[in-house]
Amino acid sequence: MPGKALRLVSALAVSLLLIFLPCSSAFRNQLQAEGLPQGQAPGQAATPAAATTPLPPPSVAVDGMRKQNEILERETAVSLKEKELKGLSESLSAKIQQLQQARKEIEASLDQKKKDDAEKYKKMLKVYKGLRPEAAAALMDKLDEGMAFELLNQMDTKTAVKLIPLMKQERVLKWTRLSLKDN
Repeated sequence: MPGKALRLVSALAVSLLLIFLPCSSAFRNQLQAEGLPQGQAPGQAATPAAATTPLPPPSVAVDGMRKQNEILERETAVSLKEKELKGLSESLSAKIQQLQQARKEIEASLDQKKKDDAEKYKKMLKVYKGLRPEAAAALMDKLDEGMAFELLNQMDTKTAVKLIPLMKQERVLKWTRLSLKDN
């Protein structure tokens, strides 16, 4: 078996030399004149034709090597792309986690703002409830409609009943319509 491998390697080397040497056609002619088949070096004994496997022509061997190199290049390119995609995937995952964390912080901030606003409205309600109804109605008429309507919505019914007759009637009617639409 080692002898066969040695013969194959030497035959391949001679074939490659024949292809790449500028005087390869003259060398080929010399081998044929000595009666040696192509690919067999001059010092080697001739083996029976049935025992040897025919060597592919040199162009086939070169094409095979070229294809093998192309396959290796493609595998290398695919491997690089896989690494690049893995890096991008990890980067994207990290950014998604950052965005989710930022979203949680924003939601917590909004919840806190709502609580703070509700607390402010409660304080204002106490202030307006402590005023005489005429003074509270006069102040509410000067507030923008959204604030006045929100205060009326949060007031208890007893306080609202005292203020409504003293407020501008257009505002009271608009608040009534909006309140009924929401329900």
